[in-house]
Parts: sequence; structure tokens; C-alpha cells
Amino acid sequence: MRNDPADEQKFYGIHAAQALFEARPEAIVRAYLVKERMPAFAELMKWCARHKKAYHIVTDAELEKIAASVHHEGVLLLARKHHRLNDKSLVEHAVARAKAPADVMLYLDGVQNPHNIGSILRVATHFGASALIGAKGEMPQLSPSACRVAEGGAERVPIADLTVVEATLRELKALGYSLLATSSHGGDRLFTKPLPKHCVLLLGAEVTGMSQKLTALADVRVMIPGTGLVESLNVAMAAGILLADHWRAHGAP
Repeated sequence: MRNDPADEQKFYGIHAAQALFEARPEAIVRAYLVKERMPAFAELMKWCARHKKAYHIVTDAELEKIAASVHHEGVLLLARKHHRLNDKSLVEHAVARAKAPADVMLYLDGVQNPHNIGSILRVATHFGASALIGAKGEMPQLSPSACRVAEGGAERVPIADLTVVEATLRELKALGYSLLATSSHGGDRLFTKPLPKHCVLLLGAEVTGMSQKLTALADVRVMIPGTGLVESLNVAMAAGILLADHWRAHGAP
């Protein structure tokens, strides 16, 4: 059975490639490495040979052309794209996660910058978030660069595209998840009390902020205190601070 090229994507960067190989080796179509990366990816090459997947040893200049980037870090995998959750499978995920001592998810409202999403996936992985959620058609596909920025997080935190956003978020509320809208213009100050054990953090785009519908749906609004000398924090930075505070209070899920 031939692969569908439209379902394939380049993944480059050491940690992105390692995480992909660990999480879903069956998705790999072929691999490209510079000679210096051969020792670190010896198991990958053995796997490719065993499963009749091509791998190519190339020069740094050749890999730069293949990746269309100077930031390839000496390894590139052509592999199938990530499978995303939908409304139904996200609720199923939440049913399972609601049984854990604690769980946190992120909802991005209008965040379009792939590098921000890559950075958010990185901190989400570090602090144990179990899903990254957005509206279908609004959350961009992860670019190879975003996957590299995520440092492997793109393989460890599932992304969900919701068709009926408000209805699905209400289902999460019914399962015991608190919805926390973040704002730079008011709300409960972060750090004054622990965040709920099970929660969905709602973050808006830096310019437009969060929609009124989502804000109205939230159980509470929170703000990150600071000097107030800047309008807002970068959304990835804000996500990291919020997730760190959840981790401080509740530890590993």
C-alpha cells in the first residue's frame, strides 16, 4: 500500500526525530542523516533496514536543501502527519484523564503562530499537560520548524480540533474540569491560591485576546500579576507560567 504524499511531512531536529521514532516509528517513510548523527541514530537506521525503509547519509548542504532550513540539526525524517483528536475522542480522553489525581489541558483561541504553538507544546510536555485544544480550521498544522521548536513535545501532547467548541467544553466541565480564562486585564491573581486539580486553561491570541463567548463560558478568570508595564505576555510564556503553577500545586498528573 503506497503512502499518500499529502499525509506526509518533514520532521527535523534531534529531539523531534528521536521523539517521533520512539512514539510512532511505523509512521516513518524514510530518513536523512549527516554522518555525524549516525551513532546517535544507530537504532533508527537498524529499524529502517529491518522494515525496508530507506535511509540516506547526506552532507550538511544536501540536508539543508531537503529541509529548506539551516536548522535541521543533522537529521530529517519524512513521516506521516500527526493524527488529531476530534470532539468525541477528546471527551473520551478527558473521561480517562478525569480519573487521574490531577490533569490540565490548554485551549488556544485564535493563536495562529506555529512557533508559538511549538513552544507551547514544549512547555506543555515539560509540565505534564495532557492535550492542546483549538477550534477546527483555526489551529494551524504543525510546520517542520514548529515541531523542531517543540523539542519532541509534538509527539507527546495530542492536539484536538473541535467542531462544536462550546458544547465540547461544557462536556469537559461536566466531567469535573474547571475552565479558566486568562486575561491581562483583570481576574483572580495567579499564585494566591492553587489552580483546580482538573482544569482547562483558555488562552487567547496576543493581539485580539479571548472571545467573549469563551470568557463567558469560563468558571473563573485569572491574570498573571506583574508590573503592568507591558500590555501582555507572549502566549507561550503565559502558558508556561500557568502550567508551572499547576505543577507546583499538584505535581505529576
